[in-house]
Amino acid sequence: MAIKILYYFLCIFFVVIFMLVSQDSYSLDLENLGENKPTIEFFNIKDYKITQNGVDIRSTASRAQRFEDMDILYDIDVLMIKKEGADRLKSDNGTLKSGIFYLNGNVKYERFNLSSLATEAVEYHEENKTLIGKVPFVFETKGAKAFGDSFVYNIQKGQINAQNFKASIQMRNR
Repeated sequence: MAIKILYYFLCIFFVVIFMLVSQDSYSLDLENLGENKPTIEFFNIKDYKITQNGVDIRSTASRAQRFEDMDILYDIDVLMIKKEGADRLKSDNGTLKSGIFYLNGNVKYERFNLSSLATEAVEYHEENKTLIGKVPFVFETKGAKAFGDSFVYNIQKGQINAQNFKASIQMRNR
């Protein structure tokens, strides 16, 4: 009786082992878990736009990732050189998608005439050279400071259109 039980046990054991060995192993595809991976990654980027007048735009970033539908840049610094002077746009990070540059985190635009614009998020439209912000901002110029909730700033004209803003103007005594 004990030998019969041992015989059946060994038969069942070998059948189970045969099934496990002949079965295809499970494979995990860890590459395609829905994660959007960059096709290429750059470090310490410098880009120059050179025209007949010389260097017009100098851009730098500490890191960039290129995806199929967008580019992501980190520690952005853009210097736009004009006849009147140089404008500078800085941001912690940004996403370039469909011709619109979405800048996030400590965004600051400084104009050659000593005016500046600081906010946390802005959209830069290259085609019409405008900065659009839908978050609170601070705009400073010679002796004046303005706060607001949203704005549209035309870089070419140096004109800002703001909503819900407060301004304080300091006058010097003569």
